[in-house]
Amino acid sequence: MYINRFLSPIIVYYYSWRMVLFSLFTGSTAIFVYEYLDWKWVAIPWLPVSLVGTATAFFVGFKNNQSYDRSWEARKVWGAITNHSRSFSAAVRSFTTCSPDSDTISAAIENRTIIYRHIAWLYALKNSMAQRTNWEHKDRASERQRRALRRAQVPCDIEIAKYLPESELALIKDKKNQATQILDLQSQHIRDLRRAGSLDAYQHVALQDLVSKLYDEQGKSERIKNTPFPRQYATTSTLFIFIFMTLLPFGLLPQFLDLGEKFMFLLIPFNMIVSWVFMFMEYVGDISENPFEGLLNDTPVSTIIRNIEIDLKEMLGDDDLPEKLTAYSGTLF
Repeated sequence: MYINRFLSPIIVYYYSWRMVLFSLFTGSTAIFVYEYLDWKWVAIPWLPVSLVGTATAFFVGFKNNQSYDRSWEARKVWGAITNHSRSFSAAVRSFTTCSPDSDTISAAIENRTIIYRHIAWLYALKNSMAQRTNWEHKDRASERQRRALRRAQVPCDIEIAKYLPESELALIKDKKNQATQILDLQSQHIRDLRRAGSLDAYQHVALQDLVSKLYDEQGKSERIKNTPFPRQYATTSTLFIFIFMTLLPFGLLPQFLDLGEKFMFLLIPFNMIVSWVFMFMEYVGDISENPFEGLLNDTPVSTIIRNIEIDLKEMLGDDDLPEKLTAYSGTLF
């Protein structure tokens, strides 16, 4: 997630240079065929072009709204994971020590095991969200972004291994969905505590309910990750933009010719400005539709997990707290 107040000019440049070249090409082509090939008929009326532009603006606006909704829903899901993580850990620490005959040392060990396992679940879910899908961006610029941001992160496998015992690592090693299996281990552990008398029936149900809520949020996150923005909308929006940008300089020609032929070359900068506005709106929606694809506009999952990790380890009284993640090139990841 990019957090500086304004986009860096370098980022705007990398987003825009292809758009500027395309608009310069279409504007120059319109003048060339009109002036030098003497194809006067290419100066089409402005009205049909403006109608296409209006329809395109509505369509691009719809796409951008839906893309933002996906990003905001992802942020709400991970906000709920934060809340449930704190509630789950606080409940575990409270319930396992409130029995009159509970052993404080044994309860502390159980607390640490369960809470550490929960931190491992967070990293396993993050690892699941980091897997690439067919519809995510695969261009060279996107891959460069991913490599740059990846250098500032510790691999999830290393983080998971820090918080799970060897026996449990072996159990989940070959599982397709490790996050699901870790929550199942939590559920089984809570069941064993109930059987051992460390939890009463109410406490058992309350903790299992929190595990169910974590499953719910995991499912919501997976739904966003594994469901593409409808490709018919994404493709049609790009097609409309291409048609409008191609027609635009030919529709602008009569407007500048009315001012006199010496003003005709003003078409190029004005065509570039209008084209850039439309194409940049399209691009903003396009790069915002997948909130877990490892780019600048992602939901900052790593930062959220690190904050949860610090909170839970402080609950346990641990001294070796990890540092909060700071922005890397203006980006929280």
